Amino acid sequence: MERSIFTSQEIKTKPASHRRTIYQASLEAYINELHEKLYAKGCYPIPLENLVPWEGLSNKTAKGLLAGLQHDSTQKKQKLAEIERANLALRDVLKGPVD
Repeated sequence: MERSIFTSQEIKTKPASHRRTIYQASLEAYINELHEKLYAKGCYPIPLENLVPWEGLSNKTAKGLLAGLQHDSTQKKQKLAEIERANLALRDVLKGPVD
C-alpha cells in the first residue's frame, strides 16, 4: 500500500520512520473520510450486533485481509484497464476513430 502514497524515489530517499508517520496520517484521514461517507448514507455507526462475526480478529489477521483486498483490487483495476484498451481498439477497427 505504501506505493499508492509514495513514489519510488520517495521510498528510496525518505527514511522508513518518516514515511510511516506520513502513511499513518494519510490512512487516518482516509478512514475519517470513509466514516463521513458512511454516516451520510446512514450506514454508520454500525450496530454492535453486526460486528459479532469479527469478534476476536487480531491486528495481524486484519492486516492480512486488507493486504489481500488491496492486491485483488489492484489486479481488477489492471484487468479493467486492459479491457477498456481492447474495447477502444476494437471500436477503432469497427467504426473508425472515436471523436
